[in-house]
Amino acid sequence: MEQERDDEAKSEGSFDGIVTDLRALRVNTGVVTYAEIARRIGRHRGQLNGDGVNDAPARSTVYDAFRLGRSRLNPELVGEIVRALAEDEQSVRQWKVRCYQVQASSERNCERDPVCIEDAVVPARNPEPLKSHRSRYIYVGSVLAACMLLDLIGHAVVGKLHLALFLDMIGTATAAIMLGPWYGVAIALLGNSAGMVIHGSMALPFALVNAAGALVWGYGVRRPAWVATFTQFFRLNFTAAIVCTLVAVPILMLGYHGGTGHESDQLTNTFTSSGQNLLSAVLLSNGITSILDKLATGFIALVVIQWCTSRIKSVDSEFVSPVDNLFRFSLRPTARNVWPLRDYSAVLARRV
Repeated sequence: MEQERDDEAKSEGSFDGIVTDLRALRVNTGVVTYAEIARRIGRHRGQLNGDGVNDAPARSTVYDAFRLGRSRLNPELVGEIVRALAEDEQSVRQWKVRCYQVQASSERNCERDPVCIEDAVVPARNPEPLKSHRSRYIYVGSVLAACMLLDLIGHAVVGKLHLALFLDMIGTATAAIMLGPWYGVAIALLGNSAGMVIHGSMALPFALVNAAGALVWGYGVRRPAWVATFTQFFRLNFTAAIVCTLVAVPILMLGYHGGTGHESDQLTNTFTSSGQNLLSAVLLSNGITSILDKLATGFIALVVIQWCTSRIKSVDSEFVSPVDNLFRFSLRPTARNVWPLRDYSAVLARRV
């Protein structure tokens, strides 16, 4: 009996045949957990929507797609699963076409079966209700408001304590990482505009610096090879610092003759006293300050994101943050960089 079942499952013209091949594909890619497949699908949906918000299907929905004995199969979901298992777009289209062909064949056979016709009039129950758009808007709006407040607090703290850091991009980094790069740019522009109350008009030109950092963080965390390990996230913050310096130095030289009265100007004076020309001194002093500042900013932003995510999950246990995986770094420098934190698949499987 089992042999007959296996032979039937391997048939190209049945749902069981598709499921069997789907199982084989999952095994060949390293037995990726159902929860990880759902997360990958969510990340891809967020990229397509352009808002960076993870819209992952339920783990049970993905699990059901691998179950034999199904009378129907969602071609779109199958395509997303195949894409999550690192197949190319041509392969995705082939799998979807195959599902549609089997569905059409099943419906033709159903027309000749009175029992099947009677069952077909019963509407299929949606296994996963659509998420509320209202809750998403509340989530995005709350995060943006908190990010604006963080940037303003950073401006105020530096202005009050005269620190040799900037700390004006914590909210910008949080928005860029959690929501998407252009959300971060919006916070950068708004935050620096509000920062004029504390630092005066000089804060406005440096909105370009903050916007550049937002783009690096926002796009960087969405490139798997950039944030697969703790070390790589460190490098991402370092990259943000370098980009910000390259944007800031021309503004300092052309608009403020190398200094704005910030504490980092003391370092510039030290370099000029040692014989460096003004451009080199500004570049070195701003680069050193920026590296320290962006490293601190990036990791503070992760703490803020973790806090926000935990608060949301205390109300909605099904909530999936776009950067959930960033809280589970691998400290091994030789980690395989295929998808973010793939080495933690076994750990995640035990938790689900």
